[in-house]
Amino acid sequence: MKTIEFHILQNFPPSNLNRDDSGAPKDCDFGGYRRQRISSQCLKRSVRQSDTFREQMNDRLGLRTKRAPIEVAKLLVQQGQSETRAKAMAEEFFEALYGVNDKGMTDYLLYIGTEELQRAATLLQEADDNTGAVAETLATLRAESATLQKKERDAKQKEIDEAAKTFATLADQYKKTYPKHVRSVDVALFGRMLADNPAENIDAACQVSHAISVNRMNMEFDYFTAVDDLQPEDNAGAGMIGTVGFASSCFYRFACVDWDQLTRNLGGDAAAAREGVMAFAEAFIQARPSGKQNTFAAHSLPAFILIVVREKGQPVSLANAFEKPVSPQRERSLTDGAIEALSQHYDKLKKVYGLNGKAVCVLLDGADKAEQLSRAGVVVQEDVHALLTNLKQTINT
Repeated sequence: MKTIEFHILQNFPPSNLNRDDSGAPKDCDFGGYRRQRISSQCLKRSVRQSDTFREQMNDRLGLRTKRAPIEVAKLLVQQGQSETRAKAMAEEFFEALYGVNDKGMTDYLLYIGTEELQRAATLLQEADDNTGAVAETLATLRAESATLQKKERDAKQKEIDEAAKTFATLADQYKKTYPKHVRSVDVALFGRMLADNPAENIDAACQVSHAISVNRMNMEFDYFTAVDDLQPEDNAGAGMIGTVGFASSCFYRFACVDWDQLTRNLGGDAAAAREGVMAFAEAFIQARPSGKQNTFAAHSLPAFILIVVREKGQPVSLANAFEKPVSPQRERSLTDGAIEALSQHYDKLKKVYGLNGKAVCVLLDGADKAEQLSRAGVVVQEDVHALLTNLKQTINT
């Protein structure tokens, strides 16, 4: 199994990038100490929504949405169906597939590619000429059923069930002809699971860990007030008061991509897989969570990036380099201490386990750290562009 690992150290000023149900920064216990945390879901969404990823992937992106019926209805209108009939057809089709609520949306979020929406629209458009009329009849029957008493409603339900068989047949056809791969690179990377239709499941090719702080977490609270600009001069009170939790931490971030799985997910399209890895690499480096950024503007870039490409074997996290929290020293910053701990841990793992892999890195400063990394077999690049160029050359071979 060929894997590509990404190890990043990133120091943030006071911030609340990813908060829990109480509004405080997320945290966890690691090595017996509380650490600040950014969830993997938050990091993956930051990548998916980043301009870098979206611009490079362009039309090869999926959607995480409940509004698939609405989008398919739009496609049907473009193909000549009336808005009323298109809406009825799309809703009945997705009702048969996943279930649809009274707002015309699926019961749960789907992670679906635009080509899959188009395939559904094409299937409906090319169905029997009577399909549209059946859909409109079903919509009428469902509306009437909602106003009836139970006994009458049960009788009406029999009519609904009979008419719905048309769309159950179409749904079965859609499932049976479902391809084992996708065109959307983000779906291929992050995968999906649908209990109602296992044929649509995609095993994720990319794993993203929860980012944890290398240092002990020290959460603080900002007490803030907002003044009413139009309040009378004799009223000195605030218009509102509140508190917001925040912390400052240096995070270790880790992700890995299974090259073979990604290629399979994309139907053997190695060129698309290469483009996907490069887009993910750049976005994972550049993207930052959006939580409370208007309040804290914590737009820091990584101080250290290590990429390891392994031709075989399992990916290896370096999180245990920080089992003992890193602390700043008089002559050594928190970030410098984290780079030193990670470098030493990586070197030990290589020696003890004989780990293979081509490792390249970039760091903001520190000739002494570069020398230590070189001794561990890591090629130090001068900038991010050179780092990504090296990665591109490696996965092209």
